[in-house]
Amino acid sequence: MRARLACLSLTIAAGLVLSACAGPASQPEPTATPEPAPTAAPEPSPTPSPEPTPSPSYTPVSLDAWLANMPENAPSFSYVPGDLDLDEDVNWPETVKLKIYYWSGTLEEAAEAYNIPWETFQAMNPDPEISDFSSGYYNLCLDDAYVLPQIEMQDVTIETPWVAFTRTEAVNTYTVPAALDEQAAAAMAAAYDFLYEHYGMHIGIDPSEYHQEEGYYISTDGALYTRYTDLEQYLGNIFSTERCAEMLSGPLPADGSWEFGAYYQGPDDSIVFGVGDRGGNIAHCGTVYTQPELQPDGSILFWQLSLTIEKEDFRGWCVEGYDYTPDTASISEVRLIPTETGWRVSRLGLPS
Repeated sequence: MRARLACLSLTIAAGLVLSACAGPASQPEPTATPEPAPTAAPEPSPTPSPEPTPSPSYTPVSLDAWLANMPENAPSFSYVPGDLDLDEDVNWPETVKLKIYYWSGTLEEAAEAYNIPWETFQAMNPDPEISDFSSGYYNLCLDDAYVLPQIEMQDVTIETPWVAFTRTEAVNTYTVPAALDEQAAAAMAAAYDFLYEHYGMHIGIDPSEYHQEEGYYISTDGALYTRYTDLEQYLGNIFSTERCAEMLSGPLPADGSWEFGAYYQGPDDSIVFGVGDRGGNIAHCGTVYTQPELQPDGSILFWQLSLTIEKEDFRGWCVEGYDYTPDTASISEVRLIPTETGWRVSRLGLPS
């Protein structure tokens, strides 16, 4: 996921340009303003989820203006054209099975959301896998022979040189669609970075100090941030208000209670949290995207396709002579919404 990319152009109603370049050449002139598209999904095409309606006009925000709203310690970003994000030794497939990894609603709602006739959806999912822990479903098929999109990409490198912790990378590169302008691409890269380092594969902002009596950790010098208000400012410049609320829980309750999976404002504006780690899917072997498209509500919508090898004979990597060709793509929504101070990531998850 942390990889490569190139540049393209989308223009928002008030003249926002989502930059464009073909291959490693220099940027061409911006393309004409596209008409708003109702969806930005592969066939079958999902219906966009409702979002708060933004201002009907949008003023582009430069990368520098966006960074000016960051805390004093702010990351830097650099950009180069990139490639499709497949792991080393992985072959490009002719087709894959397109699926929803997890759906929390009803089967009828899934079919409607992805614009698939109910009879067709039933035929592709005759025995749906029901979750043991909720009323949702796993691995719902949308297409048995889906042709993956191949769009222009760009590599966005984010650097946080003040971070000093062996398990936290101070320099990471993420591959995102080239159609995103500098500010939108930076927001998406920063969102991925926070999810990978602090709210996905790992929960916690380290280095940190363990407080045994209370059972929680507090960030210390060398961490991404040590003050809750700085963390709040940083995330508020990257994610939508609703997404921030999932990660930030405000002041620590007076009774000292707290829940794992969120960050709290502790004593003296400290950052309080519980630490956790998870592994990734060993069968994951690449991530591709559909083309970002402007929606009638002003947001940008596209789809992340997480590629995996799910053949029964898959036994891991470095097996000489094995055909490493992905056969499955799990679809998830990526949405950016416009604000007066730049694009914010509203929906995005880790691909593995």
